[in-house]
Formats: sequence, structure tokens, C-alpha cells
Amino acid sequence: MSLLPLTRSLAHPSTDPPTLVARAQAALGWSGSDFLVGLQGYDELMATLDVAHDVEGLVRIGDPTSPPLRLLSALNGLDPEIRLARVATVPSPWRWTRLGGGAGDAQAVALRQQAYSDVVGAMGRAGVAFRVVPDDTTTEDLLAAGQEAGSAVVDVDELRGDDVLIVGFLEQQPALSYGLLARGAAGAPVDAAWVSMTPQRESAGTLMVALQRFADLGIDLDFLHSDPHGPGLHDFHVGFRSDAGRVDDLQVALTEVGFSSRVLAAFALDR
Repeated sequence: MSLLPLTRSLAHPSTDPPTLVARAQAALGWSGSDFLVGLQGYDELMATLDVAHDVEGLVRIGDPTSPPLRLLSALNGLDPEIRLARVATVPSPWRWTRLGGGAGDAQAVALRQQAYSDVVGAMGRAGVAFRVVPDDTTTEDLLAAGQEAGSAVVDVDELRGDDVLIVGFLEQQPALSYGLLARGAAGAPVDAAWVSMTPQRESAGTLMVALQRFADLGIDLDFLHSDPHGPGLHDFHVGFRSDAGRVDDLQVALTEVGFSSRVLAAFALDR
């Protein structure tokens, strides 16, 4: 009896509004179940991906050439079959809108926690008080809070036809980068990779021996992060531009000098 293929679902931490999640999903070209799995946070997403074979993950990745150490460490702790397989960028989604009929000054602004993290630098000079609400606040509840405050920061797709934008603060925000975490992504186009490597024994000069193998293969690093995991023990996470064949050659070369390694990400660059 043949087994039916699993229908994949897409899981994400509920830190971005559904409107933004939908645009990131489309930008990644993801297809599968129409049911999106909204989880409480980043740690719950990673734990779910580790055990659920029919779930793939949507996650913010920061700069693909310098991702946060937290993401690299989390990937390194997952089932080795899971890796970041695709990346895509979405234009900055946040808009500052005046509520309450568009009259008077906006003395305060209501916004979700993640939006606050994204825009606080740009809005710090606005001289308004922030009313930060949970990330899972619905559009209706956010707008109600904004009605009381006088303004709100919302996703562009949450704007209503009669909302009045406040300009001069959020127009130059950087795009957001998202990644797809998936099993069995081998064979897809690859322009860049993240690799974690761990020496069997650590001593002075151990890392330099490994880095020489990168040089021998003509690989220039985008980043190198050291990740301690015990007294005198480290995982080293590196990123570089490469095709899949060069990544295979690198892993063989690292084995020859006493390093185990695993691929955390192999993806085509978003163009």
C-alpha cells in the first residue's frame, strides 16, 4: 500500500499581523495547505518544526549576509534535515496613520510589540508616547487603541480608505527579510550557504586550520560567529556565497582537518 504524500502547512511565530505574513508567504513562493499555523513565539516555532514533518516554518532572518546568532544556534539544534531553503524580502510594511477623524495632534501612537521594535528608532524624534499592545492584537482592537491614542502604526494592508497618513518618519524603513525552514530541500538553486562547524578537539590555531580550507577553495566569508556551548568548546557558524557543489567540497575538506559540519541554510539570493 502506497502512502499519500503529506500536505504541508506553514507555521510562523505570531509576531507579525496576518496581512504581512500572507505577503511574506507569497514572496517566498510557498504553496501547501491554506491553513497557517500561528504559534506563540520563536521558540515554539522551532520546537514544532523539530517534530512535525508536515510543517515548514516562516521566520524573519535579518540580513542574509549576517543573520542573528539566535537563529543560527536554533537551526544548529534542529533535526539535521531542516535547513533554511528560501529567502525573500518584503518592503517595509509599517504606516503611521492618524485616527479620530484626522483632526488635532497625535499625542500617542498605538502599535504592536514587533512593530515597535522595527520603528522605534525612526519614530523616536516624533515626540509621541507609545502604547504598545501584544503582537496578536487584531486589526480592530489595534485601531480601537489608536482611536483613543490619536494614531496607530499598522501594516499597509490594515489601512482603511479614510485613514490619514502621517509622513516624514517611516518612508525609508529597510525591507524585511524572511526565510523558509524546510526539510528535504536538496536540489533547489543555491547561491549562498550558512554552515556550522565544530572541531573534534579545540586548541590554539584550530580555527585557523579550518579557515585555510575556505581559502584553498576560494571561498570568501560573509560572516563568522563563534557560539560557545561548553567550557572551551565552540560551534562556528559561517556564511558565504557558493553553489551546492562547492558546499559539498567544503564539508569534505573540513572533515579532513577534524571538523564536523552541517548545512544550516542553502538558498538562492532574492533578486
